[in-house]
Amino acid sequence: MRVAILGTGLIGSSLGLRLRRDAAKTKVEVIGYDRYPDVAQQARKVGAVDSTAHTPQQAVEGADLIILATPLLAIRKMLEEIAPVVGPDAVIIDTGSTKADVLRWVDELLPAHEGFVGAHPMAGKTQTGPEAADADLFEGARWVIVPTTRTSERATNAALWLAETVGAKSMFMDASEHDAYVAAISHMPMLAATALFAMERASDAWPELSLLAAGGFRDTTRLAGTDPAMAFDIAVTNREHTIHWLNRYIGALIDLRERIADPELEEVLFRQLAETSFEYSAFINGKVGREEPTDTQAGAAAAFSFQDFLAGGWMREKLSEVTGDSERRLEEQGRRSRERREV
Repeated sequence: MRVAILGTGLIGSSLGLRLRRDAAKTKVEVIGYDRYPDVAQQARKVGAVDSTAHTPQQAVEGADLIILATPLLAIRKMLEEIAPVVGPDAVIIDTGSTKADVLRWVDELLPAHEGFVGAHPMAGKTQTGPEAADADLFEGARWVIVPTTRTSERATNAALWLAETVGAKSMFMDASEHDAYVAAISHMPMLAATALFAMERASDAWPELSLLAAGGFRDTTRLAGTDPAMAFDIAVTNREHTIHWLNRYIGALIDLRERIADPELEEVLFRQLAETSFEYSAFINGKVGREEPTDTQAGAAAAFSFQDFLAGGWMREKLSEVTGDSERRLEEQGRRSRERREV
């Protein structure tokens, strides 16, 4: 099988490394192309491709599988360039982070081709380039497959094969569903991290703040280090969904601010912090997706909830302490108000 990878950055080179590592099993020849020749040569140097091409047309000539791993906004240009020469039986898979625009470009530029299938490997790093590539980058990751209305069964099977070969777990979505969900779980957090770091960095106190910044700040703002070209492409190709989730995030921050500001809402604030911590711990420990309880899970362990957590041991004591402290502070405020009025 001849595989052409157009775009030999982190994603393209990681795919190439995995395909070539398993070459004896997959029997593939990997040809790489990048608009920057030095990047393509570096991909060859690290072992991500067998050879490099000088043009996209040269790379896809005779290819059975074409992987578009370019920056998102470059996909349209790449489709324009390969459309006149791509074989009718070639399968084309993209790896872009948004899908609605990509599918529109395919409809425009390859209106009769049945071999295109959208894909989005939910894996990556803030580092970029072939030097950061990792053959195990996709191991255990979700691989979203987004077919078009014309995608053939053969093309769909090729996308499933690629996901399985690189160790990923496939799932199907349509373009709108995909873009809405990744805006919530990927794009909005990236932009929120950007805003948080930019706000702190703009402070006159940044020299002192930066000395104090430790693991919590670094973890929270890690996505601010995302490749800016990729971040820009994501933002402009998924505006509506990303703005929707940014607005929801702003609303959540406003709610939290009000609970912190109002002494009468201290118990509500504590419950929110405790419940969020509880649910986050469950998520980190593998509670993902929709659960379908089985008969063996019908016992008390399966029914364990936040209310059970809140009712137990030190958490119950802490809630009681918070409630008592809050009541005392409110009484004290009331007493001071009465004293001021009497004066």
